[in-house]
Amino acid sequence: MAHQLGLQLLLALLACNAIAMLYLQRTGALLHPLSRTLALERLITAYHAAEGLTPEDASHLLAAMQTHEAHFWVASKAVADTHDMRPEEQRLIADLRQRMPLPDSVRIGMQLERTSGANAREWVFSGAGWAPLRLRTSIDLPNGGYLNAIQHPTGSYEWTRILSYSLPVTTLPVLLIVFFFMRRVVQPVNNLAQATERVSRGEWIAPLPLQGPQEARDLTHAFNVMQERIARHVEGRTRMLAAISHDLNTPITELRLQIELLDDDPARDDMLESLDELQAMVRETLNFVRGDAVQEDTVRMSLSDLLDDLARRYASMGQAIGWQRGAEIVCHCRPLALKRALTNLIDNALRHAGDAHLSAWTAGGEIIVQVLDHGPGIEQAWLSQVFEPFVQLGQRNSDHSQGGGLGLGLAIARACIQAHGGELILENRPPAGLCAVVRLPEACIP
Repeated sequence: MAHQLGLQLLLALLACNAIAMLYLQRTGALLHPLSRTLALERLITAYHAAEGLTPEDASHLLAAMQTHEAHFWVASKAVADTHDMRPEEQRLIADLRQRMPLPDSVRIGMQLERTSGANAREWVFSGAGWAPLRLRTSIDLPNGGYLNAIQHPTGSYEWTRILSYSLPVTTLPVLLIVFFFMRRVVQPVNNLAQATERVSRGEWIAPLPLQGPQEARDLTHAFNVMQERIARHVEGRTRMLAAISHDLNTPITELRLQIELLDDDPARDDMLESLDELQAMVRETLNFVRGDAVQEDTVRMSLSDLLDDLARRYASMGQAIGWQRGAEIVCHCRPLALKRALTNLIDNALRHAGDAHLSAWTAGGEIIVQVLDHGPGIEQAWLSQVFEPFVQLGQRNSDHSQGGGLGLGLAIARACIQAHGGELILENRPPAGLCAVVRLPEACIP
């Protein structure tokens, strides 16, 4: 926002300078006052020399007056027309007659133009409008000749000099002052946006300092209050579920003791199995919710090292998984939460397909991790529903006493990935099987 406002202000200042240039070029005086006076004084001196001296003496004096800016001579033909003179030229003639009283019968012709021959008030935005000025003058002499003069007076508005002065002096200080105040306004909003992005990834941050204008302080205060209320809500929910878990475990334990006193038979075993499943559901539900409340710090770590550790862990348990380390991948994350999510995905692949293959890379500002198996896959209609808690597609190799087969693994994995601001999707890839794709956003990449 600060850059956009600064660019708009810069364009506005440039537009103001351009409008001023155009207005002065079309309506202001064309000649600098000192240069105007000098040109008229030269004409007066040259006229008195041509009128009062002999032709030879006048020629010598006029030759001595020659400079690179002025040229005077006497000729039988006028170099300046007396017809269709513009207001600027008429004002010059009137000023000359006032300085040097002449009879009305003495004709004076003046033509103020650019050295390129273009109109003196040519558009300043065209190349001809920047050419130097040239003043041609012809004055009748008593002997029937003409005093001719060509002078190059200094323009009133030399835009190269004016702009080289006005742009740094007027534009830069204004931009610096405005940028200072815009930074004071925008910086709190920028800090708030960064804090909001971090909170959206499940991080809890210290209350932001109240700074900037009143509106920014009010917005920051509202954010701090919102974060505090969310923290209290999560903590209250976790305490409530912990209490429910404790209260449920008591009657479950009592039922288990009573059932174990019964004689051994299939009905007794079925009831104990059901109690194991119920107890596992209570425990895993609490773990699932408690995972939202655990405040783990976000750190910069090597994702490649984490995947190496997972591969060694499963190899030590006799369940080797496919993993070939490639380029180093470093990210900002909560290691335990991310490790838990990937572990659940690997366990899910091993439980339902018997194998798992890991791969990871970066592309398009994202970190992509894939867990691929060679199992039967999942029906297309169930690819999104399996992320719901307690949704189970099979019971094979399920151990309820350890939380296996309860339908919480994918739900926990997705919650952990989403807490990092990422995305978890499942894809069928015939004939390979099922592929879990984890996408972590660019914000997770340092």
